[in-house]
Amino acid sequence: MTDTPRVLICDDESDLLDLYDLWLADVDVTVVRASGGAEALSRCDDDIDAAVLDRNMPRVSGDEVLDELRDRSLDIPVAFVSAATPSVRIVDLDIDAYLTKPVTREEYVDLVRSLIKRESIPETAARYLSYLSKRAALSRSDSRPGIRDDSTYAAFEEDLSRLAAEIEDLHLDDPYLRRTLPDGGVDPVDEFELPG
Repeated sequence: MTDTPRVLICDDESDLLDLYDLWLADVDVTVVRASGGAEALSRCDDDIDAAVLDRNMPRVSGDEVLDELRDRSLDIPVAFVSAATPSVRIVDLDIDAYLTKPVTREEYVDLVRSLIKRESIPETAARYLSYLSKRAALSRSDSRPGIRDDSTYAAFEEDLSRLAAEIEDLHLDDPYLRRTLPDGGVDPVDEFELPG
């Protein structure tokens, strides 16, 4: 990571891109803007420390950008911010968080701070936080009814419990999860329940 973290923000809606850029003005990051997936790929290099992508963009989607970043072996934290309601399939995506639009300034800023922080913690802890972020997104989505009956989600919960056991001695204070989870991320594996 460079001295000042570089964060790629990408959205095909220019007003939102301007807003996100404005929100990050007081955060100690260098913002790299992209107004679409192709531009995001051209601007994303080894100097980018995290990426926040719109998922549903014309021509080159956020999913395609994510796949290309991983194909390039750019192992940076990536979050989707999308109007699309997440489905259980997000547990298989190599993302670190998923926010559903509209988002507040506080959510967006905490998300970026969280992504930057994840670059400096042990890999197992970062994966654990990624799983918790996905769980939080699903808990707030319209797809939550019946999710517990899904075998993919059941395997995801087993992995989450295993990760929790591996990192139980670490104190993780994540700004995004503190705001997102009902218990503030204190003990999410034991105390957090999906409604319904």
